[in-house]
Amino acid sequence: MGKKPKIGCIVSTLCFVAFTATIYYEFLSHHSIEGKLGLFKGGCLSLVFFLVGLLASDFTWRITSDYYSFKNLWIHYTSLLFLRLASFIFHRLVVKDTRNVRGVQEKFILDLIKSNALTDYGKSHDFSSIKSVEDFKSSHPLTRYSYYEKYIDRVYNGETNVMTSLQPYILAMTSGTSGQPKMLPTVKKGRSLFFTYGLLPLFHILFTNMDGINNLQKKLKFFYTPRWRQTPSGISIGPNSSSPTNSQAELSFHSTPAAAFDILSEPEALYVYLLFGLRDKKLGYLEANFASLIYTAFVSLESNWKDLLTDLRNGYIKPDLNIDSSVRKRLNSELSPFPERANELQTEFERGFLGIAKKIWPYMNFILCVDSGSFQVYGDLLRKTYCKGLHIYSPIYAATEGFIGINLWPFSPDSQYLMIPKVLFYEFIPIEKSLSCEQPDTLLLHEVTEGEVYEMVISNCSGLYRYRFGDVVKVVGFHNQSPIVEFMYRQGQFLNVRGEKTSEKLFYEAFHDSFNMVMVGYSLLDYCCVEQLPQSGEETPRYIVFMEVGSKEVTPSVSLINQLAEELDKQLQSSYIYKSFRDKGSIAQVKVHLVKPMTFSKFRRTLILSEKATPNQFKVPRVIRKSEAIDFMHQNLVIQP
Repeated sequence: MGKKPKIGCIVSTLCFVAFTATIYYEFLSHHSIEGKLGLFKGGCLSLVFFLVGLLASDFTWRITSDYYSFKNLWIHYTSLLFLRLASFIFHRLVVKDTRNVRGVQEKFILDLIKSNALTDYGKSHDFSSIKSVEDFKSSHPLTRYSYYEKYIDRVYNGETNVMTSLQPYILAMTSGTSGQPKMLPTVKKGRSLFFTYGLLPLFHILFTNMDGINNLQKKLKFFYTPRWRQTPSGISIGPNSSSPTNSQAELSFHSTPAAAFDILSEPEALYVYLLFGLRDKKLGYLEANFASLIYTAFVSLESNWKDLLTDLRNGYIKPDLNIDSSVRKRLNSELSPFPERANELQTEFERGFLGIAKKIWPYMNFILCVDSGSFQVYGDLLRKTYCKGLHIYSPIYAATEGFIGINLWPFSPDSQYLMIPKVLFYEFIPIEKSLSCEQPDTLLLHEVTEGEVYEMVISNCSGLYRYRFGDVVKVVGFHNQSPIVEFMYRQGQFLNVRGEKTSEKLFYEAFHDSFNMVMVGYSLLDYCCVEQLPQSGEETPRYIVFMEVGSKEVTPSVSLINQLAEELDKQLQSSYIYKSFRDKGSIAQVKVHLVKPMTFSKFRRTLILSEKATPNQFKVPRVIRKSEAIDFMHQNLVIQP
């Protein structure tokens, strides 16, 4: 495939050169104005033919979706040309910034303070007197969400110039995984910074590492339209993560028709996404915010493939799918019977779902989604099951509070992110000081040390200053002067019954290793933990684990699960603090419970509905503390060790 464009370009160029040389010779031979004018027109025409030939040659070698109109095909093609140039430029700008981290960071925060000095927040914090980074750190405290609530209430009620001179365009809701959801004002400048210093440099990484990105294939992206609310003053309330609402310009590149994004309920929307995705054999890649969304999609595909293939054969959506009649009409107008494709898919589904993605979409190139932190379990599952043989790339490190970093190394086994100096102002609290002090000293971006673990603190253009949002990272290296970090965990997802503070990452690694050692032939589908705290003086606290397993038809025995609990407890004792409490008998051995199949799918749907969350940003909490969630798990137990 790589030789075709070269051959086409060479042939076009040779023809153009020969024709141009002939015209030039004739041009010199003619002395009349009319003759030279005619030759000039011929030269212009040859240039047009040359360019058309180049474009035709460039089109012919690319894999192209069968479901593009010529207009959308042309838009896709020209978008690739623009992105290739723009991404190259902004990637170079990012690299340039990494050579002067201290200067870029200082300019960012001082410009930010100056632009907001006349806001109510700026006046109350004497921003006009801040002339240096040292002034900022000494005069402004480290903050948490409660520090801003009175200001956010004023923004909610329609006041302007409260936290930022720029008017917020959205009150962004956090996922609430590590506590109650928070509502954060967000200005458009933040989204602009994300595009120019996040998405554009990312495309440079894709262009230079992923051959398939140059094709004219559609993608299947699993994201859902949020249920937006509005403040009394008309500001939208909802997630600021990627959704159909804020991705209008790219929707024509999706296998999913625009009408499907009007379906607000996830199960029905997902069914339609899968139906149109199955239709297109030449899909280029899968994308979602998180690996959990892609895993959920494949679970749904495995459960519903017979209905999906019936709809594909019939050329219309099944009547009992609960969607609006007008949406159904628009979707059915996009469908026609595809019996041959349905038969082809049926053959693959009946053979089994191991590596099914590459079998039903043979031209698929890669998968884009976050598979680090809480989502590592889903990334591991996809690689072992449905998406075996496909590369999963976790491209971006971002949170509701701001965009943080890019993964420049798509084939690295660990997701590591280069911190971008021009989008946020960063500070770092050494982890040993993070939990013991509310106002500890901080280090700046150029002051961190490789190998150390830190709580991250940010200041952003949307009105948060020295904000402790809970992310903990490890510095694993540097690109020029800018740190490369690995996301470790978010505070609030600790297991902590005696002050030992076992992190989500430490627990998952111990559980993952123990499971693979003991539960041979099974796969870990999902899990969560509960802190069993003493209810009376005679009880000893412990961790309780609820897990869902797959692969084998035989339910694991009580003795096997007990063996897993023993091995997990042993692995957790790699932490000196946990081991010391176990040795003293202050913490009892871990308990592991097995839950029924599909428990976590039901749990996920229940939490999304009860908390009015969007699937785009939902994370299964690894430590559950709400009594309703704990009761849900107990109601779905299979056996107890």
